[in-house]
This record gives sequence, structure tokens and C-alpha cells, in this order.
Amino acid sequence: MKAPAQGRKIWRRGGPLSWRGRIALAALVALAAAVVWITNVFLTERFTETTRNRAEVRLALYSGNLVSELRRNAIVPQLLARDPALIGALNSGDYTQSTQRLMSFVDEIGAASLMLLDREGRAVAATDRARLGSTHRTQPYFVEALRASGTVFTTLPREAGGYRFTYSRRVEGQAGTLGAILVEVDLAKFERAWSGISDAVLVTDSEGTIVLSTEPRWRGLTEAEALEREPPLTAIRRAVQEAVDWATIPADAYLEGQAVMRMETRIPFRGWRMASFTTYASVRDQVNAVLALEIMAFAILLAGGFYLLSRKTALRMALFQRESAELRT
Repeated sequence: MKAPAQGRKIWRRGGPLSWRGRIALAALVALAAAVVWITNVFLTERFTETTRNRAEVRLALYSGNLVSELRRNAIVPQLLARDPALIGALNSGDYTQSTQRLMSFVDEIGAASLMLLDREGRAVAATDRARLGSTHRTQPYFVEALRASGTVFTTLPREAGGYRFTYSRRVEGQAGTLGAILVEVDLAKFERAWSGISDAVLVTDSEGTIVLSTEPRWRGLTEAEALEREPPLTAIRRAVQEAVDWATIPADAYLEGQAVMRMETRIPFRGWRMASFTTYASVRDQVNAVLALEIMAFAILLAGGFYLLSRKTALRMALFQRESAELRT
């Protein structure tokens, strides 16, 4: 048996991971955690500000459209109260052409309905023929119109839910007050338009009562009472439930215990206010996408490091086995 040659280098098997490798691995993990945390904070603030700006623009657009619709309908009673055909019908009691005349106006105006009342409060002409002959003598919009010298705006709750928004004005002739003209404003179309997006929008009157809302169950309540109620499944609730919360975002309000961004603006009409609730789902989605790319990049880098270490270990094992075979010969 041959003795081992002098000066021959003996390869010894090292540990699974040297102390230098452990330090490098720990440094890589710490670097990844720091980069992900900094990116999370920076992008969350940036995307939150962008989302807030977009919510402000939408709120300004919503309130502007609402005010425009109210102002456009506000001048209609004044014009119809001076219409010679309607005044003549009230004087003569002949209303055969009055309903048709109101129908010709409603398409141009875009109002929900028009109705002509005589001095007794009876509907003598209406775009909704089912309301012909109905009595409105005790209704606020008729009583206040007869007492006031100008146009009167009235908000009344509906039996089926929601509110009716009406402008009314008395019609005068040579013999005095002949009746009143009633214009119902179609504000429900805005609720339908607002509900088509992910925001929850509400409008409150001067007393804080919700008169318009994308959530039907909120109408007639105050904002605090509405947020305490459990609303039906909506786009905003689904977005909140499906979002993964990577970041701690400062909440403006809470809907069903979930953080939402609350924006509010004043409507220049009878002390009304509008508020919207926007989820942070878009912020989370954008931040999560960037963080996922960063984490994937660090994972690939870490896998590459482990691959190089495994190759080095395999090379050492091959050399060790070769040396062992030479020592046995």
C-alpha cells in the first residue's frame, strides 16, 4: 500500500454554509426587507394622494351636475306660470289640451313630471295621466306655493322609499290666484349614475338627513346612522373585502369596519352637502403589483445565490471523493 505523497493538498469537506455565506444571506434578506418597506411607504403615499385628487375631481363634477339640474328646473315654474294657454285653461275650466301641452314641455325640460293644479289643489293636467284628478290641497308644495310670491322648492319622502324634489309656483290671472304649477325634478338619475362606479355617494340636506344616496337603505338617515347600518353587497363592499391590505393607510372613515377615504364638499343649494366614500383598493392593487415584482426579483437573486453555493459544494464533494479514492490506492 502506497503512503500518501508529501506536499499533496488534502481537501476537507466544509460545513453546509460558511460564515461568510451566512452573512451574505442575512444581508440580502435585510436589504430585501428594507427595499420592500421603503417602496411600500413611498408608493402608498403617492397613490393615495392620486386617488384623493381623483375623488375630489369626481365630487366636484357630481355636485356641479346636481346644481345645474336644480337650477335648470327652477326656472320652469316661472315660465309655465305665465303661459297663456295654461292660464286660459284655468280661467275657462277647459283642460282638454293642457295635458298635451305639458307633455310637449317635459321632453325639452327633462323633468320627472309636470302637473297643473287648480285653486282647490286638484290635478287638472299632468304628464302622468294616472295622477289626473288627484287632490293635493294639503300637500306642502301646494300650500307654500299659494302663500309665496315666488317659486318654492319642497322635499318630500316617498311611500315606496326615497324623496320627491319639486318646484312649485302659483298661477295668477286677472281674477287672482288660479292654481299652481308643479315641476318634479328627476334627481334619481344621478343616484343611478353614481352607483355605476366603486364609490358610495350621499347628499344631505341642511338638517343632515340623507336625501340622495347610492345605497337605498341610507336615505332618510343621518350619515352617522347610515354608516352604522349594514348595507347590502355593493361594489364598494366587494372591493374592500377582496383587497389585500399591504399598507397601513390612514382612514378618513370606516364602512363596515373597513377603511375608506371620505371626501366632502358643499353644494351651493339650500345648505346641502355631498360626501363620497372611496376604497383604497386601487391604491393597494398598484402598490401590491410593484411589491410583488420586487419580491420576485429578490427571490430570483436569492435562488441564484443558493445555486452558486450548491455548485461550489458539489465541486468540493467531487474533489473530496477524488482525493479519497487516491488515498485508498
